[in-house]
Amino acid sequence: MCLALKLKIDFDISKDAQVTKWPAIFTIGSCFAHSQAKRMKKLGMVEQSNPFGILYNPVSIECILARVSNSTLYQESDFEEREKVFSWEHHGDFKYKGKEEAVASSNQKVNETKEFLSKSDIVIITLGTSLVHTKDFNVVANCHKQPNKEFEQRQLTFEETKESIQRMIDRVWMINDKAKIIFTVSPIRHLRSGVVESSRSKAVLLAAIHEVLLENKQHSYFPSYEIFMDELRDYRFAKEDMTHPTEQAEEYIWDRFCETYFSSATNSILHEVKKYNQLAAHRPIHDSQKHEQQVAKKRNTLNTNYPFLHLK
Repeated sequence: MCLALKLKIDFDISKDAQVTKWPAIFTIGSCFAHSQAKRMKKLGMVEQSNPFGILYNPVSIECILARVSNSTLYQESDFEEREKVFSWEHHGDFKYKGKEEAVASSNQKVNETKEFLSKSDIVIITLGTSLVHTKDFNVVANCHKQPNKEFEQRQLTFEETKESIQRMIDRVWMINDKAKIIFTVSPIRHLRSGVVESSRSKAVLLAAIHEVLLENKQHSYFPSYEIFMDELRDYRFAKEDMTHPTEQAEEYIWDRFCETYFSSATNSILHEVKKYNQLAAHRPIHDSQKHEQQVAKKRNTLNTNYPFLHLK
């Protein structure tokens, strides 16, 4: 008798009270959070993601949430001017003509982020690593390709990580005490620090999150890391660098997220939008004008039936 070959570990995810309305979602954290936010936007969701760029460690995420919750505006002294203008709190993607522009742009983001957070239904915080780089004993979000001699790398302790995560919750709730906070750990491993070091870093994050959630049961943990490492336990689901999930893997994790947190009505709308996106992405060999008309008609129908969608 031939037995079915089991090729992956299946596990159930605890379902909390599902969001029944079309949610406004704020995401902050690692590049995995950034990629999933782009998926939300494509599906017509109201979302804001990483206003100050990708952030990997809990201290840097907490720092931004503290600044936003307190409406602490930036000063020129918060920026460095070397080959370019940058802040140790931000990712390296931003380009400014000078400190004055950096201050104005960043302060606008502080105000816009606080406004969006005040109306958010869901806040997703994705932690990437508990390994940090410090400069003058302060944790930096990004080294901005500055000389290695300026920084020290260290592993945050369990207590430091736990306290930082708790303060994240406190900061969000200072702005919006109705928001549901979902923590997740990025499946992307930071192997440049070493395989053992990367595993230890993730372990500290996982332990700290679950310890904090014992006292904050209204919030939850979504196992994106575990899905990638166990359900998708195959390097065909990783890109060529062997660490980043493929588009297929990200889509699978997103589908698991939707079935966990969204109602059947919301998922039904998402399915319709997904079909529209597939139609819009199609590139016909002949009669492109007819195809464009079909896309426009479908988009108008969706926007009419669901006026909360943001399809363009």
